Amino acid sequence: MSEEDDKKRSFVDQIIAKKGHLIHKLKAKDSTGRWAYYFVLVEAPREQAFLTSLKTEESIDLEDYGKVIASNYGEEPSEEVRKMLKEKYGFDV
Repeated sequence: MSEEDDKKRSFVDQIIAKKGHLIHKLKAKDSTGRWAYYFVLVEAPREQAFLTSLKTEESIDLEDYGKVIASNYGEEPSEEVRKMLKEKYGFDV
């Protein structure tokens, strides 16, 4: 990520861009039963609880563990979400 890219991003977006290692990508059914793909920023202190909940709970609220930075319906990331993640945070998915 270049300094030029940083200048184009908000302060919050710059912070998220530097935390790519904390982004969890997952495919799950939403509360209506539709398949969706989520990108969730889970800070390190919440990560173990998040991973445990994914394995043991039938349903969780992703916002209880982190911030959903992108999502779309379907079983894989849409082109629109891929493009937004690349432009906004510099992530290639």
